[in-house]
Amino acid sequence: MLYLLIILFFALGLAVGSFLNVVAYRTVHGGSVFLGSSVCPRCKHKLTPLDLIPIVSFLLLAGKCRYCGKKISLQYPLVEVTTGILFVFTFLYWLNTAYSIQHTLFVLTSLIYLLFVVSVLIVLFVTDILDGVLPNSVVLPAIAFVLILKSIFLVNGDITLSSLIIDVAAAIVVASAFFTIVYFSNEKAMGGGDVKLAFLVSLVVGWPATILALFVSFLTGAFVAVMLILLGKKRFGQTVPFGPFLVIGAFLALFWGREIIEIYLRFLYT
Repeated sequence: MLYLLIILFFALGLAVGSFLNVVAYRTVHGGSVFLGSSVCPRCKHKLTPLDLIPIVSFLLLAGKCRYCGKKISLQYPLVEVTTGILFVFTFLYWLNTAYSIQHTLFVLTSLIYLLFVVSVLIVLFVTDILDGVLPNSVVLPAIAFVLILKSIFLVNGDITLSSLIIDVAAAIVVASAFFTIVYFSNEKAMGGGDVKLAFLVSLVVGWPATILALFVSFLTGAFVAVMLILLGKKRFGQTVPFGPFLVIGAFLALFWGREIIEIYLRFLYT
């Protein structure tokens, strides 16, 4: 039964990943997310359902558009497979923690909440790394959704008022710190979108996991920036999108934050 559910969530992730590619493209380049047919980004030819089967179509078409013969970006299958893998991981993580949840409503909504957060973070990773943009049309509704879900959890008694206040306060502090960096660097160190994404990440992972998310994001961001300079891909002073590193830090803190912090504290006080 478990293996069947794993296959189901992987298939669901593939389908959602295909949709996330559409969201990532249209929120930046224009077009309705939910309306309108999918087209080839090169020749603009309308795609048929046979062209849109996750992974399968890419493989059958040898990574080329059926109509113009131009190469299909690896972004599409990579996002689909990554989403499938992350959906399976999210399901297993939720399954491992669901036993401690007392209310049925929270059990169901917590899975939806986690899958939603994962999907949003994937979209923001893609838009920032490809276009250097963190669209307000994605970030702001996500913040509102997380606040609404956490308020429902509070009313249902699944989280405490103090923990919610601490999480919101931490998100405000983190976002304020990012805003200070943006303001005094004149948006050269990072952009305004990073401020809102930092608020979202902090709100999602909560305190004190926020510290881990930020530590990982700055560490990985600095490492990649240095490597790009050494490889000649970037010059000193050129910016590197910070959103993807915030997303990596968010995933690590969301799924392993408590365990990593406990290991660190145990090591610190022994």
